[in-house]
Amino acid sequence: MSNNFRSLLSEFCDATSSSSSASGGAIKQKASLNNSSAATSSTASSSCTAAAAVKSSSSNAVEPTSTTDPSFSASLLKERVERIMRIRQIRQSTSSNNKVDVDDVDSHLQSINTTNTSVAHIAICATIVDDFPHEALWRKWMNETGGEFSVDNDDASRSEMANVASGGEDGGRGARIVASAEMYVHSKNPERIQSEWLRSKLIPISHRPNWNDVRIVRAILSLLENALRNEKTTHILLCTESCIPVATLKETARSVLLDEICPWEEAKEGKDGNHRTTCPSNNTQENTSRRLHWNQSYVDCYDRNSSRCTRFDEHNCWGMLRDSLPEEVVYKALPGWCLLSRKHAHDIVNIPSQLEGMNLWPAFERVWAPEEVFLPTALAICGNMEEVSRRALTYCHWDTRASNQKDRAHPICYDGYFDDTLVSRARDNGCLFLRKMKRQLNLSVWEQIVVHRRRGRDDAEATINSSERGMRINDRRWDAGIESSNGRGGNNLHDSRVVLGPPKDRAAYDSRRSYNSSNRHEDYNQRRKREFGSHSNYDDSRKRSHWRR
Repeated sequence: MSNNFRSLLSEFCDATSSSSSASGGAIKQKASLNNSSAATSSTASSSCTAAAAVKSSSSNAVEPTSTTDPSFSASLLKERVERIMRIRQIRQSTSSNNKVDVDDVDSHLQSINTTNTSVAHIAICATIVDDFPHEALWRKWMNETGGEFSVDNDDASRSEMANVASGGEDGGRGARIVASAEMYVHSKNPERIQSEWLRSKLIPISHRPNWNDVRIVRAILSLLENALRNEKTTHILLCTESCIPVATLKETARSVLLDEICPWEEAKEGKDGNHRTTCPSNNTQENTSRRLHWNQSYVDCYDRNSSRCTRFDEHNCWGMLRDSLPEEVVYKALPGWCLLSRKHAHDIVNIPSQLEGMNLWPAFERVWAPEEVFLPTALAICGNMEEVSRRALTYCHWDTRASNQKDRAHPICYDGYFDDTLVSRARDNGCLFLRKMKRQLNLSVWEQIVVHRRRGRDDAEATINSSERGMRINDRRWDAGIESSNGRGGNNLHDSRVVLGPPKDRAAYDSRRSYNSSNRHEDYNQRRKREFGSHSNYDDSRKRSHWRR
């Protein structure tokens, strides 16, 4: 009894100590990193904070190519995570109001009072094997599609009021934001890379992960550490060599900061003969003030109680973590390649310091697709789920018709199918990136569709054989929402996550919407009926008769 009381007293002391206010100060310092005009002292403090996080992670490093940690203990990890959760609950119950977010916004406002210009710097963190087929495309995206844009928002309006009240000049309505990006690459076989530019973007470590390997998580953590060393980094995008952007850098920064869909519409010719290439906003009200979401991450994740959670997930994800983590902090992201804010990436890298020096990644050694589970689970452990948008920024789909799980685990490949229709469908779903494209894309076609907003398509399909072309045509019909030949004379909906409705409904888009499972259940029942009637695993007459009842 005395030990339990001492433990509870220790947790209460930790929850109510000055460390709570110190963490609030750290959050305010990190918020100022979103702007190039932040004070020098604040920048130095933030740099020290990021360096401390990197040092903390490095001090807990294991052999780079190892999949295990000899000092890891599942039961001890679970105990420490539960302690973190109890401390967080005490802090939430003892605080009269949540002042951290308000302070976060105020700190951000102070940093933009001088020039009213902010920098949205996206770190592109790519995990590759040894080939990067879209190098030229990414270089053009980073070097030629960024720049400055303005937006009317609550932060800017309040900033201008404070600036005028202090005797400063009114810098004009709205905040000016400069969009920029940098590339960071982790390669499984860095010695095979031929491109000098790509070599210059490699991080100085390789974990040499295999497919479905926990070392992918280690590679992601190493990428986060290197991206955080750059003081300008505000957001971090995780991707692979088969990912490409389907929106310009300026459109991406605007969509991320405002959490709005940026639909694709064909550019219209103006009176001067030029074509407008401005991204149409999904906001129907003119001059509406909106808040900039600097600390918001985009992870399309779900927990065990979601209708998206399958039996396979329960066994190979939640079941594998039963002894290591509390069930309520385990989430799965689909797709697992997401976008993190600097604040959340810093918290993930700094997790070992919260766990008294223990690494989190060894718990995911036996988890299927560990990177899909690690990131949202780490965000939940850090208590950041309230700042996570459940909106996927990477457009990809899986072939649920495949007979085995390994085939279903690979996303559909869009090689030879890149056109304005695909880009429009991805953008209407709130996505800014596309996966999976293995082959090099015609750069002029990409520029015509994405940058100049003109209709077009990639004609690379003419070079493939007829059988492969037929398979891709079926995949396209399936991906568009219709299975063309199901053997029963009917059509079945496939993608229940597509945002349906006319364009006028885009303004009502809510990235934190609850998952609509009606279509999923309908598809699942139809699929089960087909499996029970044809699959060898369900040929038992007793099971079939039970299903028909």
